[in-house]
Amino acid sequence: MNGYLCANGWEATLCRELATAGVGKHFYSPAAGLVVGESPASGLRYEPIFARQWLPNCSAVKGASLTDLIQALGAALDPVLDSNPLPWTLHCCTPDFYSEDSTHYEFMSGRAALLHEKFIQRMAKYRKRTLEKYQPWEGIDEKRPCLIVQAVLTGTDQLWISTAKRLKTEMGRFVPFMRSLIPGSIPHDSQAPCRSYYKLEEAWQQSGVSARKGDVCIDLGAAPGGWTWAALKRGARVIAVDFADLKAHVESHPRCEHSLDNGYAFMPTRPVDWMFCDMIVRPLATLGLLDRWLEQKACHKFVVNVKFRGKEPETILAAIEELRQKHQLLRLIIKHLYYDRNEITLIGSL
Repeated sequence: MNGYLCANGWEATLCRELATAGVGKHFYSPAAGLVVGESPASGLRYEPIFARQWLPNCSAVKGASLTDLIQALGAALDPVLDSNPLPWTLHCCTPDFYSEDSTHYEFMSGRAALLHEKFIQRMAKYRKRTLEKYQPWEGIDEKRPCLIVQAVLTGTDQLWISTAKRLKTEMGRFVPFMRSLIPGSIPHDSQAPCRSYYKLEEAWQQSGVSARKGDVCIDLGAAPGGWTWAALKRGARVIAVDFADLKAHVESHPRCEHSLDNGYAFMPTRPVDWMFCDMIVRPLATLGLLDRWLEQKACHKFVVNVKFRGKEPETILAAIEELRQKHQLLRLIIKHLYYDRNEITLIGSL
């Protein structure tokens, strides 16, 4: 059985996505933020839009107390870890770890940390040789092969366990994600003009491509300047398009040009390196804007946030697929980011 972690409330959306993609069967949600089902190893290469972490080879164990859970975890892991020649690491959490706004498991976050601590103590007592291969989650070398153990608490008496080596997805990324790609790991910036700053930072983190020194970027609907600020920090020049005010330190930046114009109608006179759009408009209108930019080849790369109501975005996803095929977007990442709510983010290039 393989599983995925997603934002709390998006389980049914993820189940439908996996079923539509044909990467497995019998997907269901046994707990908030968790989806599991039957899928071949090859199915794990597919990158679901609404998944935030992979749980390959997962299974559930129960224990009436923390001690019982640790014993059950040990019984499941000892044969695997004892025979494993690779370094291994352990990440204990609740599904809330992958949801910015969820407090569903808030009362169990301390229990997850305690589970990790007590399990390592158990290994030190009974499995010293195996523990020699252990490397802490926070410090493991992500570029070297390792065995990733994930222990996800979904109840005071239930734990989902996943053990897996990393594998490459069809997008060329390695999963399960390690610390550097974990959603929500963007460093805090006290100068960020608004929360949306973190959305663009995460989009760049997930895609592995970002604005660079000397790039020219256009930020449509820029105010108060979150996405503009992210690009300025990387040395880019930004044309921030909005009738509304930017934060003072963004407005006064020497590489920021504030164009008092309609972001939806704006079009540059020559192609730019990046186009950003995080405007609050209807989803198909946002896709229409992107279509016009791609039609005129007005940008080389783009990050566009598409907002929608409810949790049934299938019509929007179909429209995105039409756009992908129309413009032959071979490199298009579509993600429900950690900092996304009722929205998805498109990161792509021509």
